[in-house]
Amino acid sequence: MRNVFFTHGTRNEQFLQQGLVEEYIKMFGMDVLYIPRQLTQKDGVFNEEVSSEFDDSYLIEAYLENAEGFQGGGDLLTKFGIRQTDEITMVISQQRFSDLISQFLLLDTDVELGERPQEGDLIWFPLAGNYFEIKFVEHEEPFYQLGKNYTYKLKCELFEYSDEQGEIFIGDEELVDTGYTIKYYFLTSAGVSAIGVPTLLNGGISSPVLTEEGKNYNFTPTVTVNGDGTGAEVRADMITVSLSGSTPLRNAVLKPTTKEGKLIALEIVDGGEGYDVARTGISFSNPPFGGLSPVAKPTFDSNGTLIGAEITNQGKGYTSVSKLVVEKPGSGYTTASFTIQPVSPGRTGDFKIGESVTGGSTGNQAVLADWDAKEGWLKLKAPTGDFLINEILMGSDTGSQVTINSFDPIDSTDDKYYDNVEFELEADDILDFTESNPFGIAT
Repeated sequence: MRNVFFTHGTRNEQFLQQGLVEEYIKMFGMDVLYIPRQLTQKDGVFNEEVSSEFDDSYLIEAYLENAEGFQGGGDLLTKFGIRQTDEITMVISQQRFSDLISQFLLLDTDVELGERPQEGDLIWFPLAGNYFEIKFVEHEEPFYQLGKNYTYKLKCELFEYSDEQGEIFIGDEELVDTGYTIKYYFLTSAGVSAIGVPTLLNGGISSPVLTEEGKNYNFTPTVTVNGDGTGAEVRADMITVSLSGSTPLRNAVLKPTTKEGKLIALEIVDGGEGYDVARTGISFSNPPFGGLSPVAKPTFDSNGTLIGAEITNQGKGYTSVSKLVVEKPGSGYTTASFTIQPVSPGRTGDFKIGESVTGGSTGNQAVLADWDAKEGWLKLKAPTGDFLINEILMGSDTGSQVTINSFDPIDSTDDKYYDNVEFELEADDILDFTESNPFGIAT
């Protein structure tokens, strides 16, 4: 009798192993379509298939084991022409197959074996764009780790069509591989562009008036000065910053920089003089509804001059122009006007899932996996490069257009097992690098 104080795997250990296997497949695998074979007629004497069809497909993640290329005999020249004998080995999770597929197959009377992957079923392999037929299912490799098996190893070869029927071979609409996607956001409706009017003083630009703040800017617009003079420079600030709490001998001047509605930099143009160090703080104008004001910590020298401004919270939601600032007044102006860069346009047209989209600035392309007109997002897969903020995306089939307002590179296809965003947000609390190296002793 074996020692009862030593186990070959508890349920919690098996759950952990199962979770690690699934996470590995999700990180290094790909999304494939599992297509079960449905028998419509069977030979009762020889117990053989007479006719079958493929009507359903199920999305599941799989790991490609043969990374160096296709297995098998390759391309063979026969008397009937060229025959491809490519083979692949795919690894899928047993638990994921049970959760996503087998519970539905068990209800289908035309499916012979619903509990596990079955020889004769098909796998849609997105990298090659081909169907592969399962020839053998290995369910004991690795061999009973912690007393349980966790994966199916599917040995497949290129499917040779033999007059099979079914909806899968009628159209490929159901075979759009969503795969890993990057989520981009766009404006659901067009914004409002800012408008400003200059005031002239001694031939230069002075005290510009902002008559329309605009809305839905996710960038700081440029301001062009038009007129008969020269040398004037005016900038737009998305946020107004000042020092409050005391009366200085000379006011400080700060230049904020915002990006995508957040304060990312605070430049001290003039530190001022005579501030009460104990009472003075940095104040910001309020963002539009739903935003959050930033927080910055000032540092002064012994003369009460501002020498540092540390941003501790960038805030969010600054999508309107707060004020116009004259950096150089210029000279020789008798008439002048401003041209403020317009806000990004809203959506035009309706996209079609599966169509290719192209960036107007970069020329990069991607496949549209999903989109939502109301919430203002689209998911793109297999991009040829990164798209830019404010870049216009155009659909190749529909001609629809949107302007990228922001994007989230870690937000992938929705799934209850994907925790990319949560890991990213909580990572700093999991590993603390502030005091020492959590992985060992630094050398």
